[in-house]
Amino acid sequence: MDFAKIRKSNSFSVSIIIVFMVVVMCFFKRNYLSSDNISALLKVLAVTTLVGVSQMISIASGGMNVSIGSVGAMAAILSGLLMQNLKVPVLLSILIGIGIGVLSGIINGLLIYRNGGVGVASFLTTLATNSVFIGIIYMITTGHGVSKIPDAFVAIGSSKIGPVPTSVLIVGVLITLVYFMFTYTSLGRQILAFGANPKAAELYGISRFKTILSVNIIASILAAIAGMLVVMRVGTAQPDIGSDWMLQSFAAPLIGGTRQAGGKVVVFGVILGVLVLTIIENALVHLGVDVYWTELINGVVIIVIMAFDRLRSIKN
Repeated sequence: MDFAKIRKSNSFSVSIIIVFMVVVMCFFKRNYLSSDNISALLKVLAVTTLVGVSQMISIASGGMNVSIGSVGAMAAILSGLLMQNLKVPVLLSILIGIGIGVLSGIINGLLIYRNGGVGVASFLTTLATNSVFIGIIYMITTGHGVSKIPDAFVAIGSSKIGPVPTSVLIVGVLITLVYFMFTYTSLGRQILAFGANPKAAELYGISRFKTILSVNIIASILAAIAGMLVVMRVGTAQPDIGSDWMLQSFAAPLIGGTRQAGGKVVVFGVILGVLVLTIIENALVHLGVDVYWTELINGVVIIVIMAFDRLRSIKN
C-alpha cells in the first residue's frame, strides 16, 4: 500500500478535516457522540449522500442537473398522494415513485440531448425542467403537504437493522451499485470517457444519446428515492422537499474529489463531502448559531473546493 499516495489524496485531506471538526465539537459538547445524535446525523447523511451521488453522476458526464430537488419532491408527493387518497399499497407506491424518477430522467435526457448535450446545455435545460416540475407539484398539492402517510411507509425510515438505520443501509447498497457501475461496467467507463472529452468519446463509438439518457435516468432515480426517504424520515410529504438540495448536491461530490469538469469520480468520497456539510450544519445547531449562517458557510466551502479543484487540474 502506497501511504505517500494516500497522504496526498483528496480523501485523506477531507478525512483529517472531519476528524478535526468532530474533536472540536466533542470539546464544546461532551455528548456530541451520543447514540441519539449519531443516529440523527446518519439519517440526514443518508439522504444527502444519495443527493450528492445523483449530482456526481451528472458531473461525471460533463453536465449538471439542477432539477434533482424537484424530481425528489415529485416522487415523494405523488407516491404520498397515492397512498393517502387512493390507498395504493406501500410497495407499489414506492415503485411508482421510482417510475416518476425514470420518466423525469427521460424528459431531461431527451431535452439535454436536443439542446446540445453537456455543460451549459444541461444546466439551462434542467433549470427549465426544474421550474416545470415545481409548477406541477404546486398545481397538484395547491401548496399543501401530504400528512396521512401509512405507518408501514414511515417505518422504513424510522426502523433499524441492528444499530444501523434502515435508510442508511438502503443508501449504502445504492452507492455500492454506483461504485460497481463506474468501476466494472462499460456504461460507467463510457460516462467517464464522455465526461472527459465528449468529441473523442464519440470518435471511439460512444453514443452521445445513450450516455446522456442513461446518466439522467440513473440520477433521477436516485433523486426520487432520496425524496421518498425524506418522507419516510419525517412522516409527511411537503411540496418544498428538495428545495435546499442544489447547493449540497454540488458541494458533496466536489469536496469528495469528483472533478467538476467531468471524467473523474470518487464515489465513496461523496460520503466524506456529505460528512463535512452535515457536521457543519449540525455543529451550528448545537452551538446555537443562526441557521442562516449554514447557507453562507456552505457557499464559502464550495468556492474554496472549486478553487482547489482548479489548482489540481492545472498541476495535472
